[in-house]
Amino acid sequence: MRVTPVFLVIILILAIGCKKKTTETSSDCLSRMDFTKITYTDENGLTLSQDTTDWKNDPSWCDIEYALFNTNNLNLSGSDTSKLFTILFPNPLRDVGLIVLIRKKLCPIQYVVVNRSFQVLDTFSIPNVTGTVLKELHFSDSLKYKHGEYYRIYYAAHCTNQLFFFKGHGDFKIE
Repeated sequence: MRVTPVFLVIILILAIGCKKKTTETSSDCLSRMDFTKITYTDENGLTLSQDTTDWKNDPSWCDIEYALFNTNNLNLSGSDTSKLFTILFPNPLRDVGLIVLIRKKLCPIQYVVVNRSFQVLDTFSIPNVTGTVLKELHFSDSLKYKHGEYYRIYYAAHCTNQLFFFKGHGDFKIE
């Protein structure tokens, strides 16, 4: 069988046109994240300017964001979904900030603080949140937190019917 040049060109075009389907890698996901857009708040928690991606439910996370949370030993008994509101103030902050949570129904909420390299710096949780909760956060550890740097707090609320029913992030700066 003799192979013609036209046949070789067709095979070459088909080979070039066939691409392996790729999924988003962790580095692709990380490269899209902008920690420098923050929601500015004053000492009383009033919003001065809003980053539209901060402190709201985020329906689409990358696998690397889900992997920040360990949901294996959560106590979800009696938990239920309802609207959740959370914010950090002041932002930017010096060494101490307050997380405000407002919930109508019971649920545990997990938090993970990361730097721009996506290194986990702190984790904490507030079990069985109902009503209004203020949690004081200290960012005075100079080995972890640098003045002039931006950080991100991820949060995830869970209930018996749905893990991660409310999830998102808030970026902040330490001055």
